[in-house]
Amino acid sequence: MRRLKTSRTLAAGVAAAAALVGLGAGPSGQAAEAATQSPRPTSHLTSDAPVTVVASGLNSPRSLAWGPDGHLLVSEAGATPTDCQGTGFATRCYGLTGSIADISSGAPVRTAEGLPTTFNQEETIGPNGLAVGPNGHVYTLEAGSPEQVPSGLPTDLSAVLSKQYGSLMDVTGGQRKVLANPGSVNWQWSEDHKDLSSNFPASNPYALTTKPGGGFYLVDAASNTLDSVDRHGRVRVLAFVPKTPAGSDAVPTCVAVGPDGGVYVGEITGHGNSATAANVYRYSPRTGKLKVWQSGFSAISGCGFGANGDFYVTQFDTTGFLPTGDPVGNVIQINHRDNSRTVLADGKLFSPTGFLAGRDGSVYVANKTMMWPACTDAPACTSSSDIGATGDGEIVKIG
Repeated sequence: MRRLKTSRTLAAGVAAAAALVGLGAGPSGQAAEAATQSPRPTSHLTSDAPVTVVASGLNSPRSLAWGPDGHLLVSEAGATPTDCQGTGFATRCYGLTGSIADISSGAPVRTAEGLPTTFNQEETIGPNGLAVGPNGHVYTLEAGSPEQVPSGLPTDLSAVLSKQYGSLMDVTGGQRKVLANPGSVNWQWSEDHKDLSSNFPASNPYALTTKPGGGFYLVDAASNTLDSVDRHGRVRVLAFVPKTPAGSDAVPTCVAVGPDGGVYVGEITGHGNSATAANVYRYSPRTGKLKVWQSGFSAISGCGFGANGDFYVTQFDTTGFLPTGDPVGNVIQINHRDNSRTVLADGKLFSPTGFLAGRDGSVYVANKTMMWPACTDAPACTSSSDIGATGDGEIVKIG
């Protein structure tokens, strides 16, 4: 069994002129549509809520969104690419195996393929974030930045990576329309703020949600920033997510817009953090301040608001980061009335990421996203010793 070794890999400057029109508000960005297409649920999930696999055969799944037709969409970081450089643990592989898939039938139907992917001996990173605007367009957020494209790759591959690494793209109907490159903006920002982290410069755009009034919010897991992208593709760093008490980078991995208009950000944290070290922050667009909203979590890898207003946190594992064993995770439901917490799917998820609110009060997360042990306790895991093995990822429904 190969264990996860680092959080850094969870894992331009000029924006495209195309306007990002038609992007509206909602309880949690792309989950808003799910919340409004049926009567608003008022009940809360219970700790014994059923866990059901609704889709399988995925290549390192990450984020979820409801399509304009009500179909369930997922971003896939991709299968391990084959153009590799370096030796041993320093080996890096580059390719175009990322995709966006419609999984409404239970099996992936890929609507956008050939998106940039990198494998770094710990995980595959690629199209991380996913959002759908009220205009029906599908948007994805690519890992990395153009500055991280190495020399020596095939010319055609290098050309695609240099354009699309770290980009926000409209992939509606399989197109590749680069609207902005937050990866490059954050690389330069971190270059200018090396005093904040020994890992700078760095960039890895990770999670994405639509912004009230148009545009997007996103978090970068390497520059540790919350960004906005306006309707004209202009990227702005709004806040730096501070280091953890253990001294590691925060590594923000999720972002959601609340019913109150606040922006909520969760962190997976870095090396040496305990099972209670991760926070959920709230950013106020009015004051520009970022403050801790909820604390005491383990390795947050997804978050968002449910259809009834409860807040949910996906925990990649329950022992802190790095995991002390296999990354068996769960989902924490925070009651919007009294902030009481309920643990969902405990012991039934393996390296889960992402979050999506269901129309009926259920929630969805990606499962088996990076690595898993040899075991038979479905739906937690299957027998495998590979990391990021092709086709073993799942989407599960809780409730």
